[in-house]
Amino acid sequence: MTRSTEWSWPAVMPPYCAICRASFRDRDYETFTLVYFRAIAPPLDHAGHPENAVWFCEDHARYAEGKTHMSAILAMVHIRAAIRRNAQNPWPLTSMP
Repeated sequence: MTRSTEWSWPAVMPPYCAICRASFRDRDYETFTLVYFRAIAPPLDHAGHPENAVWFCEDHARYAEGKTHMSAILAMVHIRAAIRRNAQNPWPLTSMP
């Protein structure tokens, strides 16, 4: 997995977790990981945030492991599904009246 914890403005957008929406205002920017997924479009000829780079906080970066061969959009679908599978069910069947 290609990761970067260094960023510079304005070339890359500031850290903002794609899962929990934590930002560098909430946490130290050193705790964020920039993950590069497979690019699906040719690189733009101007400075800016790469379309295949996604920020994750330290709690969610582990979900991106093994998914860098996917596009960022497909990887996010898989990551969100994995997080839902690991989350506690808010409506367990035993809570029905």
